[in-house]
Order: sequence, then C-alpha cells, then structure tokens
Amino acid sequence: MTLTLQFSIRRNGTLIGKPRATYSRLGDDGSLNQAFVASVLEALDKALPLPVSDRMGGAIAGRLLFPRFTAASGDES
Repeated sequence: MTLTLQFSIRRNGTLIGKPRATYSRLGDDGSLNQAFVASVLEALDKALPLPVSDRMGGAIAGRLLFPRFTAASGDES
C-alpha cells in the first residue's frame, strides 16, 4: 500500500492547512485501507511540529512537500 501526501509547513515546522492525498495505491480490504490511512495521518500528527533549524525552516517554509508512505502487505515474499 502506498499513500503520497501534499502539504506545506511554516518556518517553525507547523503544518499549513490540511494534508491532501495526491496518490494512493491501496488494497481490496476497506478496513485495512482505512487503518493504513489513519496510521499515516497519526504518524504525521505525532511528528509535528517538524524539528527544523531556523535556516532550514526559512528554506522550506511554504514550499510543497510530497512525502510517500508505504506498507508492504503481509503476504509479500
């Protein structure tokens, strides 16, 4: 399963607006898909505010970020 989000952060590492899914490849199990998406959003929430230096914050503030989250299904070899 794969989910790519789009979002921007402020200079201080906090989120600007809400993340938006730009790509997803999910499975056939709706409840598993829902759990995966929820876990991605929870992980992002726990990581915020992102720990950025003043210099890094200035460089990426307001720019679009596109992190990709993936999880292998249990049946892959």
